Amino acid sequence: MSRRLIILSCFVFFACSKDAILEDQVIVRPEIPSGFPSLPDSPGNQLTAARIKLGKRLFFEKLLSNDNSISCSSCHFQQLAFSDPSPTSLGIQGQIGFRNAQPLFNLGFKEHFFRDGGVNNLRLSSLNPISNPNEMGSDIVSVIKRLKASGRYADDFQLAYQDTISALSILNALECFQRILISGNSKFDQWKRGETELNASEELGRNLFFSSRTNCSSCHGGFNFSSDDFKSNGLFETYADSGRQRITTLASDRGKFAIPSLRNISVTAPYMHNGGIETLEDVLSLYNEGGTNFENKDELIQPLNLTDTEIAALLDFLLTLKDDSFLNNPAYKQ
Repeated sequence: MSRRLIILSCFVFFACSKDAILEDQVIVRPEIPSGFPSLPDSPGNQLTAARIKLGKRLFFEKLLSNDNSISCSSCHFQQLAFSDPSPTSLGIQGQIGFRNAQPLFNLGFKEHFFRDGGVNNLRLSSLNPISNPNEMGSDIVSVIKRLKASGRYADDFQLAYQDTISALSILNALECFQRILISGNSKFDQWKRGETELNASEELGRNLFFSSRTNCSSCHGGFNFSSDDFKSNGLFETYADSGRQRITTLASDRGKFAIPSLRNISVTAPYMHNGGIETLEDVLSLYNEGGTNFENKDELIQPLNLTDTEIAALLDFLLTLKDDSFLNNPAYKQ
């Protein structure tokens, strides 16, 4: 090969390599569904293809756990809106979790995380399952050592963050992947965009849901069907789990938990903070009866006296909140 061709070949190789790196590092702007607010920025951690790819690898990586047996995906299944079908998830060595694992979507729009709102930063939220002895039972320093020892991640961290494997880059990458888990294309969303129609029962359920008679939308309103507040629905008269009180220490917060989004609610059973209610029908029965007489129960939780037809209609409406395109999005799969 002539010297001129060698020089030309090297130029093409390095030019292509540079372009590939630039493509991986270009800022990614997720498509935001109609009716959603803009996705808030995450200071110092802009979304790039390389960071999202690394975050997804870490989400499915069992080296995050102390005995290399479980990953984030072990308790968060995409087809279930990244929730867990078990009342409380199993951690390392069969340890039983404290609460029902919450689904993971639209997290970039939230201000509080976990059922008691104990974390106010999505980036830091991954530390909880990593360090919880009933979950991954590890610590971030040990995770760094295991990732380095694997020999499989150095290039990915360098490409994503121009950094060695570090605590900050691990948490940043996991945040990037979680920020793109956006769900907003249910049948209800399509109906709002004028792309489909609701049947008679679904329409009756919609009217009931947004009515002052049920007050469902007072807590489950807005683009994400959640006010992001903390309330007690009177599930128990005496709560073994103090809920929000664990964070605020206020007696008035005992038995209060984060109001969940109702998006994809038909695939996230079992329900409530303890996974104690198995079906949506039983959830609706709880609200129709007005809950228990718990002292901190929200004043809106009152007997509704709905007929069987109305309860069935509410259920049909809730089924329209399932987003099949999210549940099957190949971009989220391992």
